[in-house]
Amino acid sequence: MKFNIKNKPKTYIYIFMVSAFLVNAQDNVTALDQDFLNSLPESVRNDILSEMKETNENDNRNIKKRPSTELLKLETVRDWENFKKQKNQQNLSERYGLRLFKTMQSSFMPLNEPNFGNNYILDYGDVLSIKLIGNIKTKNSYIQEIQRDGSILLEEIGSVVLAGLNFEEAKQLIKSKYNEAFIGVDTIVTLDEIRDVNVLITGNVEFPGIYTLSGNSNLLQAINVAGGITENGSLREITIKRSQGDINIDLYEALIFGDIKNIPFLTSGDSINVAPVKNLVRAGYGLNNIAVYELLDNETLQDLVNFSGGLNAQAKSNQLNLVRFDQNDKFVSYQLKESDLANYTIQNLDSLYAYQKKIGTITLSGEVKNPGKYSISSNDTLFDVITRAGGYTDSAYKFGGSLFRESVKEIENQYALKTYGDLIKFITSNPAALTSVSSGSGGQGLSFILSELKEFESMGRVVAEFDDEILTQDKYKNITLEDADVINIPPYSSNVLVLGEIGNPGSVMFDEKFTVANYVDKSGGMTRFSSKSYAFVVYPNGETEKIKISRYLGNDTNIYPGSVIYIPRDVGKVEGLNLLSTIAPIFSSLAISAASLNSIKD
Repeated sequence: MKFNIKNKPKTYIYIFMVSAFLVNAQDNVTALDQDFLNSLPESVRNDILSEMKETNENDNRNIKKRPSTELLKLETVRDWENFKKQKNQQNLSERYGLRLFKTMQSSFMPLNEPNFGNNYILDYGDVLSIKLIGNIKTKNSYIQEIQRDGSILLEEIGSVVLAGLNFEEAKQLIKSKYNEAFIGVDTIVTLDEIRDVNVLITGNVEFPGIYTLSGNSNLLQAINVAGGITENGSLREITIKRSQGDINIDLYEALIFGDIKNIPFLTSGDSINVAPVKNLVRAGYGLNNIAVYELLDNETLQDLVNFSGGLNAQAKSNQLNLVRFDQNDKFVSYQLKESDLANYTIQNLDSLYAYQKKIGTITLSGEVKNPGKYSISSNDTLFDVITRAGGYTDSAYKFGGSLFRESVKEIENQYALKTYGDLIKFITSNPAALTSVSSGSGGQGLSFILSELKEFESMGRVVAEFDDEILTQDKYKNITLEDADVINIPPYSSNVLVLGEIGNPGSVMFDEKFTVANYVDKSGGMTRFSSKSYAFVVYPNGETEKIKISRYLGNDTNIYPGSVIYIPRDVGKVEGLNLLSTIAPIFSSLAISAASLNSIKD
């Protein structure tokens, strides 16, 4: 059997012990001991120097009685930018669609782009370029502007009314006029310039007023120029008032279903009014697009589901929850099925939720009959997955089973990072505590601790019960699984690992008569760097026991096959620093990692 282990693996070097000492007040010292700095790895030394530099800069700023104008301006600008970012975060709306106008760029509103499209409606002020190809005596190209009466003058033809026609219709009309008057003449018509249009925007927009836009602007671009629709504004009741008659616009057709054919281009004299919103209804957990939607008076909960993209694939259609504000000013819940939704006309402040099973994937390896990846729901347990995999093989070592979890790994890594940062700050703020330790074991031990914390990476092991008989009897030990969990069931291991400050770290055959001292002796005994206070035993299931080093070295400690015995390094003393309490949680994770590697085959 092979193990992913070297003589002095980094994973086990992480495990260490230090002693606590009294805190003594120290006079301010301006620099750290140079020998101590030189003993540190380059990456750690750079972190300490950076922290010292930042501390000095902060101190210098604090003692300035009169900061420079340049510095004051820089800080003012920085504060203003941070204020704007905070306001933007605070103003993020739950309303579906309002963010569109926060994200539209100015380039979305085209200016002076003549060839916008064949559906562009011509009007007074548009300029056309007309090129004639074929047997014709007149000049072969010219430019004409549409006049106030909506007409242009065609060379050799006369006046033709184009206002109100789209660009494609105007091209066909000009071509037909020349074809009727001349044989073998073709035309090429392009928009040379686009007119400006003046529109009045009123109602629930951020900045109502009169705006001058390019002639190819549509309703969305106009609302964007006005700052977007307010929280109280409607996205579904927008009116464009024209002399020919009003046009009612529902932006949900474009914003939800992508249908923009009913978004009109604007003409001069248009008046846009955004009505106030009436009914706001929440599509909550279990729906594909969680947001607050605006619904009309005659619409139902089924419309809400349609607007939100339907129920999530993991949601149960027979377990829906409607929360409604009743006449007694209280929220009341109603249990519904998906088939009921069309029968419920919405009310303002309604909320709809669906029970949703969380579906994830776990990896199961080792001594189970069908290892591999398995899908899990939000209430699947360890025993459920073991059973689904056909149970254990005959050689499975249940006591050595291991469960690794990303959330645990992240927490342990964050703690190590915080601990490292706190130690760096302690060193830079208490240099006097280190001036006399660089040549002793305290300085070496602190350097060792900093190096290992800097490189620490947790495995995220969760101590769990894997015995199927126990799991069926005790539901509290049957742990619920999470997405991305990794489970390994090793074969029986007949060895015990002895690691740390040992003469010959490695594997020793298990002997039920052996004590901790026997295993340490078999591995060459302790070195001169070994801790004189404690050793650690990590059992195959990940549990850790601290044993006091004495003459008999843990004679009353049970050692099981697959255990790890770790003799930590003596890191000495640093005045004013209680490292034992600081690093104890880190040690627990590192010790469990040692047992984990011992239980996983290559």
